[in-house]
Amino acid sequence: MKSAAAALYGVAFSIYCAVAVAQTYPTRSIRMIVPYAPGGPTDLVGRLVGQKLGERVGVSVVVDNRPGGTGIIGGDMVAKAAPDGYTLLLCSTSTVVTSPILVDKAPYDGRRDFAAITLVVTIPYLLLVNPASGASSVKELIALARAKPGALNYGSAGTGSTSHLAGALLSQMARIDIVHVPYKGSSLAATDLIGGRLQFMFEAVAAGMQYVKSGRLRPLGISTAKRISSLPDLPTIGEAGVPGYEISTWHGICAPRATPPALIARLNHEIVAAINAPDVRERLTAIGAEVVGSSPGELAALINAEFPRWEKLMRELGVKGTHR
Repeated sequence: MKSAAAALYGVAFSIYCAVAVAQTYPTRSIRMIVPYAPGGPTDLVGRLVGQKLGERVGVSVVVDNRPGGTGIIGGDMVAKAAPDGYTLLLCSTSTVVTSPILVDKAPYDGRRDFAAITLVVTIPYLLLVNPASGASSVKELIALARAKPGALNYGSAGTGSTSHLAGALLSQMARIDIVHVPYKGSSLAATDLIGGRLQFMFEAVAAGMQYVKSGRLRPLGISTAKRISSLPDLPTIGEAGVPGYEISTWHGICAPRATPPALIARLNHEIVAAINAPDVRERLTAIGAEVVGSSPGELAALINAEFPRWEKLMRELGVKGTHR
């Protein structure tokens, strides 16, 4: 009886301590690891969230860009960080799902080595072609690919990136033979598409619209299941010729695995409030993002659901990583 009572007391004391820590947290600056280079849409999401979170909790949130390995380098830093709420990760599809699947002996498991805090945004992709490509619709692009198997090249931000998987999913669902050309960043792929060395690519709305507005590239469809409000006249790829096609990327906030639940709850409350602030929501919407703000459990469920989906596609297509 005494040992049981002592164990119960220990649990109660641990809970009390965790709640007390959460009530006084934070007492110093917070570091947010963004596992991509500065300047892009992903970096902007991290900086918007970090700035508003810092305003709410009264300490600075320092954005630390750690690009490399399609998110693996930054993700590994957070997976190994102290679980004290002072190191956060701008997590995404590639960082916690596809890159760990691709890498032999990956340094972490996205399902087990992070504590989910909240899903911040989802971001759709544009299917882009060069205006001189001869394709003015998704159906015409598919017809070109079927007429010349293996002749159409599409570029991506790298093996395992969402832009790569978007093309792989199109290949599978439309039953076309196309060639993937990985780049070290989507801007390099866009340059070659504009120059005529590629035939198409998928690009996040925020980055892709600059090429559309300048007339250098033509959008054929949007990757989500429904049309988006910022481009109401652009059909979905599903309705334009590939029924059921749907893919997007997402960005959330994660912490090291053993971060106390009381701290996770506090961070969830503050970050959800931060992204729903009118100025932050307006800027996120302006880059084509859909603001979410989920519970920790909902983000964890999304991560767990993504693994079998992409693992199955990569296995069927024989997709292998390059950052091993």
